[in-house]
Amino acid sequence: MSQQKNAPSELVPGATSKMAPIPQGARIQKRPLTRRQLPASSKTPIIYVSSNSPFMSVVKRARKFLDKDLRSNTSAAKNVSLHARVEALKRGSASGTSRGAVVTVMGTGKAIEKTLNVASWFQQQGDCVVEIKTRTIGTVDDVVTGDADDAFGADNESRLRKLNCLEVAINLK
Repeated sequence: MSQQKNAPSELVPGATSKMAPIPQGARIQKRPLTRRQLPASSKTPIIYVSSNSPFMSVVKRARKFLDKDLRSNTSAAKNVSLHARVEALKRGSASGTSRGAVVTVMGTGKAIEKTLNVASWFQQQGDCVVEIKTRTIGTVDDVVTGDADDAFGADNESRLRKLNCLEVAINLK
């Protein structure tokens, strides 16, 4: 039984190996998470949630993006009568096509709970479609030995750490 616990990871299919222990007197300094850079013309804004982000602030920010896109879509034909605009909106929803952009809300670590609460709030709204995905993202940590002033010295090493991530895509019906 104890032999199975200590089996090398190359013998166990699908197992990941543990990181080597840090040297005595060293500490791990975490870097900020890297964020995706999207072009300015992208129709999918991303809202990053932290553990101390106010819940309603995230909800209002996401709703603002959704409403802004809805206004820009309905006011595209300014010289058309109100009746024609309403009919165009009905045709768009009847054909099942999406009318607007997708707002993505992302949270990692302790912020996953808050991100899930935001998803639940938008699911309870009658005009939103919510899609939830889980991902694993990597981030880099530095192993710092010696002085804190010499954080990026030659004798320091970097490690790749994996984090769980919850990605919520919100779209108007």
